[in-house]
Amino acid sequence: RMKVLTAEQMRQVDRRTIELGIPGLILIENAGHRVGEFLAATFAPIERHHVVVLCGKGNNGGDGLVVARLLHTHWKPRRLDVVVAADPAELTGDAAANYRMLAACGCPVAHSITPGMRQATVVVDALLGTGLKGPASGKILDWIRAINSDFPCAKIVAVDIPSGLASDTGAMPGESVRADYTVTFTAPKAGQVLPPACDRVGELHVCPIGSPPSLY
Repeated sequence: RMKVLTAEQMRQVDRRTIELGIPGLILIENAGHRVGEFLAATFAPIERHHVVVLCGKGNNGGDGLVVARLLHTHWKPRRLDVVVAADPAELTGDAAANYRMLAACGCPVAHSITPGMRQATVVVDALLGTGLKGPASGKILDWIRAINSDFPCAKIVAVDIPSGLASDTGAMPGESVRADYTVTFTAPKAGQVLPPACDRVGELHVCPIGSPPSLY
């Protein structure tokens, strides 16, 4: 029997984990490590790849910023482009902390998708997470469309859930990323296993994040 969580249940798991002494910043760090490990294993040797990491301004974007930092400092793809959908001043909490750490590592960050990025072989979708309410709009919607149509050579890896999908139902409130792989945390979410949304998830990989990643 497979346990499936709603977004609220996942938030409760995270709150309980934090109460037990693992800070939210560490949970995001572990999530980013899990995605980085998945990329390194699935696309080995990662040094041959051109990776684009697209980050939103929430916790899902924070996960993406960790992935970007680890790629920059540890796994070192042939080319790495990191694109953040928000001005740094708009970032808060753990996302802001991870942006500062990425900048401290000397990794360049862009705020728009440029033509040279479109030859990427791997695109990491860290735009929207399980807290989405309603359809995606604005710049994020434009980037969802770009992920689906403008990276002809790339495999798409979604962090936690493909951006634009509802976490708690199989409904699709608007346009969403069509992923080849989704790396989610702790347990599958209802929106990842119910139709028609499950058809956008690709191969689903479930990773624990309450314990240190294997890199340590």
